Amino acid sequence: MKKLFFIFLFFVLLMISSLIFVNAHSLYLFDISLDFDKELKSNVIEEAQKFLNAKKKPLGFDLDKGLIIVHFEPEQRNYVEINPLGYEVYGMRNENLKHKTVTKKLTKEQGIDIAKKFFNKFPDKIKSELKYDPDVSEVDSTYFYKWFRYVNGILVVGEELMVNVDAFNGNIIAWRLSIFDYPKGSIDAVPAISSSIAKKVAELSFNAPLVDSFVPYLIINIKEPVWVIKLQGEFYPYFVGVSTKDGGISFTGTLPGEVPKGYNVGNEIQIVETELIKQIYASKWEK
Repeated sequence: MKKLFFIFLFFVLLMISSLIFVNAHSLYLFDISLDFDKELKSNVIEEAQKFLNAKKKPLGFDLDKGLIIVHFEPEQRNYVEINPLGYEVYGMRNENLKHKTVTKKLTKEQGIDIAKKFFNKFPDKIKSELKYDPDVSEVDSTYFYKWFRYVNGILVVGEELMVNVDAFNGNIIAWRLSIFDYPKGSIDAVPAISSSIAKKVAELSFNAPLVDSFVPYLIINIKEPVWVIKLQGEFYPYFVGVSTKDGGISFTGTLPGEVPKGYNVGNEIQIVETELIKQIYASKWEK
């Protein structure tokens, strides 16, 4: 117990130095200008026009988690998302593809056949890291199908593929592939601290009790594995992400991306202490 107490104190000190954290996954900017780089602007527009097979000029641009959204109609009715690294199409939405008349409605199972055919067009390198989520939502007579990215069985939060299928005519009216921030080989998904230590770090850091019914789980946030803890605030509960590498705080408040229902990976994964953690243990016992 004495050993754990010293470890908790050390992690709390690390946490204090990293309370403010800017998460690139949450970045969305409206009405951005591309005039600072004429070549970038020209290439982005050209690629979007090529995708639409049209020469119409865009109305404006947004930035969504690294992707440039090229708008061709107001109110986000018709746009193309371009990855500026390589000028590839990573998504689109076209409300003009929605059904005009109500016919026989497709089942969710029929819709997934359409979505899976589209999914299979992606390179094997991308498909191999995406896992289908069976929880399908229906909004405005369209089905939303999703594939989430996993590395070594752990969810990479905020990195997924979405395919939106019209429930009546079967058209894909929207899709979006997130940018994979880091290749699989550069992500160390092995935790160095347990969920028990992470819970204590969160409790002591924010002086708030744990939500008893919540079971901590592991996610990868950008490139590091993080324990997700839930605390009970004065008015409402909130999430805390504790780095599994050094006990620092990765995020607080809301989750940095969608987590599939029933996801509970983490506590069955073996802990492998890093040299930093071993040094912490050794220094405390020497004292």
